[in-house]
Amino acid sequence: MAAPDFPVDATVALLDDEHRASPTGAKQKSTLLTVCPFILGNEFCERLAFYGLSTNMVIYLTRIMGCRPAFAATQVNLFEGTCYLTPVLGAWLADAHWGRYKTILVFSGIYFVGMVTLALSTWIPGLQPPHEGDSANWIQNLALYGSLYIVALGTGGIKPNVSAFGADQFDMSNAQDRKEKDSFFNWFYFAINLGSFLAVTTLVYIQESVSWTIGFAIPAAAMLLAVVTFVAGSSKYVHVEPTESPMSRVVKVLWVASRARGKKTDRRQITGNDYTGPVNLPPDTAGLRAGMGMRKNRSYQWLEAACDPEATSAPETGRVGGYTAAQVEEVRMVMRMLPIFFTTILFWTIYCQMGSFFVEQGTQMNRQMFGGKLRIPAASLALFNTISIIALIPVYDRVLVPSLRYFGKQISLLQRIGWGLLVCVFAMLAAAAVEWYRLKLFHEGKVLPALGGSPGHSILSHRDGSGIVDMNVFWQVPQYLLVGLSEVLASIGQLEFFYDQAPDVMRSCSMALQLLSVAAGSYLSGAVVVAVSSATGRKGKNGWLPDDLNNGRLDLFFVFLAGLMVLNLVWFLWVVRNFEYKAVEHPSMRTAPATTYKPPAWAQAQVVSGVQPANINIAGQRISPDEDVGLYGRSVTFVPASPIYPAPFR
Repeated sequence: MAAPDFPVDATVALLDDEHRASPTGAKQKSTLLTVCPFILGNEFCERLAFYGLSTNMVIYLTRIMGCRPAFAATQVNLFEGTCYLTPVLGAWLADAHWGRYKTILVFSGIYFVGMVTLALSTWIPGLQPPHEGDSANWIQNLALYGSLYIVALGTGGIKPNVSAFGADQFDMSNAQDRKEKDSFFNWFYFAINLGSFLAVTTLVYIQESVSWTIGFAIPAAAMLLAVVTFVAGSSKYVHVEPTESPMSRVVKVLWVASRARGKKTDRRQITGNDYTGPVNLPPDTAGLRAGMGMRKNRSYQWLEAACDPEATSAPETGRVGGYTAAQVEEVRMVMRMLPIFFTTILFWTIYCQMGSFFVEQGTQMNRQMFGGKLRIPAASLALFNTISIIALIPVYDRVLVPSLRYFGKQISLLQRIGWGLLVCVFAMLAAAAVEWYRLKLFHEGKVLPALGGSPGHSILSHRDGSGIVDMNVFWQVPQYLLVGLSEVLASIGQLEFFYDQAPDVMRSCSMALQLLSVAAGSYLSGAVVVAVSSATGRKGKNGWLPDDLNNGRLDLFFVFLAGLMVLNLVWFLWVVRNFEYKAVEHPSMRTAPATTYKPPAWAQAQVVSGVQPANINIAGQRISPDEDVGLYGRSVTFVPASPIYPAPFR
């Protein structure tokens, strides 16, 4: 009996044990040690470059480019929002057209161009104001913001694909590779945090105390090293063939259903309660589908207009309807998460303050240490946010959850998100209390001497360093810690919710919602800053967010954000009060029949360590959701367990 062909649109190259062994039967080479260092090196350098650029950008905008604090905060918010919007494009290109390797390589080149132009804009005469605090002209702004958005485009092809590309390198039919895959993700997140740590400590100090040109040139060099490191491993990589993106599936079903609404179509009413969606295995293994049903959801019934109960595949171009019941149900399960998506956007608006007004607040406080021999960059306090996440995740997983379970209690994902939103309120109130007391000291005249001994106001508008309140900057630590706690609860809870409540083949779409919520929250933060500045700064008044924060009311701005979050929390509680969790099964093990599958043509042409892929016996193979032989692309879906999970997809 001839072996059945493996589906042409499979997304993972199935490689048996001998693929990574030498032809003579020598001991198998370690994928983690021979292939992954190139990917880990790329991720470390890229994260060093990104955080070296973004962490201190608000200070560069105010001090060098002469921007008002509110305008600088808005620009940082827009930049960060775009950095989380473009990954949706990068994931779609990788899944449906280019594959992960080409997508990462092309966007890395774009990224590098942006970093170089940014560094050059600080070095070439005329591309920045002649004096600190002077306003930039349109050419200088074009050079700066053009560079930033080139970087934002470049990061879009890297952020959603690198971890997935690393996972592609492991053959899950091989025991050693299965074990090494867990180690890879631990090292992956270590590389991310190491790059972030060096950026918020060393690079921000160089930028403020040595030279902005050198401070931006080092990230540019790091990005060049990231590209070189990635390309150096090209001959060792396993490449995944691009297929249809799940995001394309959602768009197509929505389009077909919207066109069919109100029209008389010759489609039968869907009956029955159980839907069996794709389980990402060859169609001949029908026995594996038992127990993989999805309970039908009665919401968004208009989507059923796209369904043809007799359909077995996607419809032909131009045809109305024709998707299977399972395919429509998968899209419906993504759509039903949208209310949670909208109620968590404001969380990221609060989070954005850590990279903007928290930093600007810190510049107005005493940052001197060791008798004035060292001045801490205000942006470096973000390190306490990362430390809190590293410390609190094990506390949550190993202490709080088991303790609740011991007393017969359990915290759901939505409850976890809700508590995180509440912590956001206290983070803003803590920041407001610090600012209120800082302003009180300023009006009492308790400020540090100006560098030249002359009176002044704000370091953001005066180069002599006057206007710095004699209040230790470490008073900001509680607000950074509270933001970190809110991330452990709301951010990771949101991530797990979107990941858990979507069927396997739609996880890419649900994870795209996570990225889009960050982008929307960042854009909303910029809009709120503009609205507050306009509303409070009328008729010649300074407003809450003036050029000189010592004459403003940043504390009231933080209280305003806390109030918005309280209202948002009420909305969230109303939305989730009747939410019904879907029992979407993501099995950790499925046993396939003893069948030998022939690799597709593209896999047959692939050479791994000089050995051509052979027919593969997958009898008894362990397949977890992240390791499925998927029918659709899997970018932005890898969420491995890790003791260190930084803020959104760091």
